[in-house]
Amino acid sequence: MLHSVHITLYLHVFRSIYNDERRTYRLQCFLYLQVRRVQVDSHLQSAMRLHLDLACVKLTNTEAKLNDTEQKLEATRKVVEKLDTRIFIWRINNFSVTLRRATVSGTETFKDSFPFYTDRTESYGYQLKVRIYPGGKRVLRNHLMVYMVVMKGEYDAILSWPFRKIVKFTVILQEEDPDERMKSTILLIPENELNVKAFARPVEEENAECLCLAISHEMLHSGRYLVDDTLFLQVEVSPP
Repeated sequence: MLHSVHITLYLHVFRSIYNDERRTYRLQCFLYLQVRRVQVDSHLQSAMRLHLDLACVKLTNTEAKLNDTEQKLEATRKVVEKLDTRIFIWRINNFSVTLRRATVSGTETFKDSFPFYTDRTESYGYQLKVRIYPGGKRVLRNHLMVYMVVMKGEYDAILSWPFRKIVKFTVILQEEDPDERMKSTILLIPENELNVKAFARPVEEENAECLCLAISHEMLHSGRYLVDDTLFLQVEVSPP
């Protein structure tokens, strides 16, 4: 009988120890899993930060390359535009004599430049000329008025019509500083003009004139537009 009690007691103690060890093992497993989870989360956060940092670096490099490409494209565009830009300068000598004749006659006296083509090589393009009214026209009698005229040309059949190039007119201020020379400048954008017939393909020898610039006689004589009785008028034709 005593032997049976001892066995029961031993079994009870054994179960107690076994259960304690089992609980301890489970606790250890739980703690281990928690530690591993923290480590994994930390690793994921570190990896995510690293990936984000790398993505930011790549994005910054891409933006820098894009900006550099845009700058190169803009520089190339300016070079191409410059190559496709035609500059015509009309030197008008003895301007005071021309102005006096227009004033004395009392009529709308005009003077034309010689015709020129818009291509830089002078061997192709639209044929244009510049017309000035030294004594003004209509209500602007005390002004130099500058017009553009589209003329019939040898290449009209293979050109695009109507004329759409951008034309910049400048009465050059004869100063040593190049930036000061271009103060009296105006842009002519044909597609914005009401006088569309002036830019259509010519049927007659020349189209109707189109007013581009007007400058008062007072301004002409107050600045260095007239030096040695000579006036310079610049026409710059560039792509639309």
